[in-house]
Parts: sequence; C-alpha cells; structure tokens
Amino acid sequence: MKKTLIFLSLTLICTAGCAGVAPKQPPVVHTPTEKEGTRLTIPVSQVEKRIQFLEEFSKTDNLSDSTRTTALALLDAYRLLKKTAGAPITNKTCKTLTHSLFNAMSLMEKTYFETINKATDDENPLAVFIRERNEILNRYRSGNYKGVIHRCLALETNFPEALTPEIAIVFALSLAKDGMLEEAIEIGSKAAEGLEHTPDVVQLRGEIARWQLALGQKTLAVNTLEKITHTQDNRAALAFDLKNRIDRVPEPDQPGFISVFQPPEAAADQNAPPQIAPLQEKVDTLVQNHEFSEAKRLLLKEKTEKEEGPETEIIDRALKNIEEMETAYEENVKVKEDYLKQTYEAAIRLYEKEDYKGVVDRLREMERTGVSDVASTNLKNRAIESLINLERNRAAELFLEAKKTNDPKKKRELLETSYKILKTLLEDYPESPLAPKLTSHINIVQGEIEKLR
Repeated sequence: MKKTLIFLSLTLICTAGCAGVAPKQPPVVHTPTEKEGTRLTIPVSQVEKRIQFLEEFSKTDNLSDSTRTTALALLDAYRLLKKTAGAPITNKTCKTLTHSLFNAMSLMEKTYFETINKATDDENPLAVFIRERNEILNRYRSGNYKGVIHRCLALETNFPEALTPEIAIVFALSLAKDGMLEEAIEIGSKAAEGLEHTPDVVQLRGEIARWQLALGQKTLAVNTLEKITHTQDNRAALAFDLKNRIDRVPEPDQPGFISVFQPPEAAADQNAPPQIAPLQEKVDTLVQNHEFSEAKRLLLKEKTEKEEGPETEIIDRALKNIEEMETAYEENVKVKEDYLKQTYEAAIRLYEKEDYKGVVDRLREMERTGVSDVASTNLKNRAIESLINLERNRAAELFLEAKKTNDPKKKRELLETSYKILKTLLEDYPESPLAPKLTSHINIVQGEIEKLR
C-alpha cells in the first residue's frame, strides 16, 4: 500500500507538470507557432531525482508484476518529461507526452484498485475470527443452536484449533440442545480440560471484591460478594440435581434405552400394557436401528385394528416420540455430512499446498468425532505417505551429510537429528505401510550412532 501511495504522489506531480502543456490565454496578441511551441516549467533536477528513484525501485526483487509494470511506465513518462523540459514543446511532442502519462496513470489506477480489492478479499484473519466468534455467541444468546453448530464447524474448518474454551462451551451446549449428546460430551470435555487450571469467574470476582475493599468501595464489594454467592448456589443446585439423576440411571447391566412408548422425561423403561408389549419390543428395536418408517408402519397398522382408548393413546404418544427422534436423527446426519464435506474440502486445499501434516491432523480430528468416509480416509493415507517420504528424504540427507563429515561432534548431531525424524514418523504414523521401512532406516542410523561411542 505504501508503494501504491508513492505512485499516487508521483502521478499527481506528473499531472501538475503537464498542466503547463495546455497554453494559457496570454493578454498579448502574439501566439506561439507550431514550430516555436510552449516551454514546460518543470525543474529538471526534480525530474532526475524521480528517474533515479524509479530506476532503483524497479530493480527490487520482491515486486509484483503489476507494480513493476507501473513503475516502468512512470519511469518512461519521467524520462520523456526530462527530454522535453526547458525546450519548446510541439503538438506532436505534447501528444506523445500525454499518451505516456495517460498510460502510466491507467496502470497505476489498475494496480491501486487491485490492491484495494485484494485487501478486502484477504481480510485480516484475526478480524475474520473475531467476527465469527461474535456471530456464534449472538446465535447462542438468541437460541439458534443449529446456527451455532454450523458456525462452529465452519470456524474449525477455516481456523484449526479455533475452538477456544469460550466457543467450545457454547458449541457443546448447542450440540446437547440439538440432541447430539456424544459430540457434546467430547467437545465439552476438551473445553473443561482447558479450563481446569484457568482462574474461573468466582476467583476473579473474589479478587475484584478485594480490590474494591482496598479502594474503600465497601458497597461495591458487597454486591460482588452477592454475585459470588449466587454463582455458588447455582453450582450447588447443579451438583444436587446431577446426583439425583445419577441415582435414577440404570446400572450398566440394565437396559438404558427409554422406550418410545414412554414420555420423553421418563428416566427408564416402564412396562407397557401386556396386550401391546410385543409391539413395544418390535418398535423399540426398529427405532434403535434407525428404521423409523417401519416402526411407524407397525404402529399405524396396530392403531387401525383397535378402538379409541388408552392403548391408542399410548400408540399416538409413541408415534409422536418417533417423529421427534427421526427429525433429530436426520438433522444430526445432515450436520455430520456438512462437517465431513467442509473438512474434506479444507483438507484438499491443504494437500494442494503440500501441508501434509495439516491434512492428517484435520482428518484425524474428524475421525475422532465419529465422522469419516472412504474418500477422507484415502486422502489421509496419501497425506501420511507423502509426509513420510518428504521427512524420510530429509533424514536421509542428514545421514549422508553425517557420513561425509570428519567432525565427530557434528557427525553425532546430524545422526541424532536424522534418528529423531525417523523415530517421530514411526510413532506418529505406526499404521502406515511405510512403517517397516522406517524401522529399517532407524536401525541403520542407530548403528552408526553406536559406532561413535
């Protein structure tokens, strides 16, 4: 941008210089002839300084093609100005000079606005992250839990390790609100581990109260203490509720599935009326296997064969529960599909940039959430193979360099670095088909190290 501003300043100078080309209306009768022309009132020394600057600037190595082209066009314009400055200028010379200046200005304009557009497209990643974080929090506050889930997945795709404890908490809570309990547990547990050794709100408010007392602000300290007490009461109530829930949960050897024939708040299975017990068993089995359509078909068939009464009410309740479970399941599948697609596309971009470790880390994280497919697994395996070959070649170069040197200390350093590279690869990717080769190379390097002892 600074370079562009320099060009802008230069162009303004050029434009001011060319203002002398257009003849003024003199108060005298005499008009210059075509041959005599008009003189440009531009200091040659100033023009030479700009020529010298642009000659040096255009030789800079890291210039973009558009910037270099613009600099050279300005250089040509200044050289033409120097050539014509101080001497009468004819119409032909004026046209040539005007064309040169117009060309330089057009190129500079194009370069300038391309820079503006690029700055817009390549927005500061930190600004993007903050905007996405605020959007996630706003959606959570408004109760748009599905929106939170989609935004968090997109954020994690674009910014690896972007789930700060703050975002991870609302992500986990939103997953739970949407019925995705397993995912909520995984995300929430990681967030809790990250916060384990971090000062919490109670500790912070305790310190604030002490600071307020140190400043003589007793009333404010009392208000802060009330907030701490309120928070602690909420935590105690939460612990009490959890204990009661844990006590009501069946033991591991007892069935934990809540029948669709029971209200959603039921803590455990309750026996249905004997006359529909066989139907309950069949329907619950189908639901657990996500065969919702067949489960509903059986219920509707049973309902048509019975008169209105308590049994049909139980069937209606089961149908309603199945509808809700089916909707939640389909939305869960959709979210996982979107996550798989976004993560896979991000991994493809990383692979094209030869960031193989980034590919592997991204796809392994996806697998840990229980979402994967053949394409992502194949891509992960290709990335692992490419990464191993790349690092193995680096280890081989160090090994060969060590063999050539006569300095025992340097030889040991090179061999140990080569050994660590290979050892890390084997530990990180033991499932790779290249693992046996890595083991063989490790043994060779280790043998050379032992010779130095």
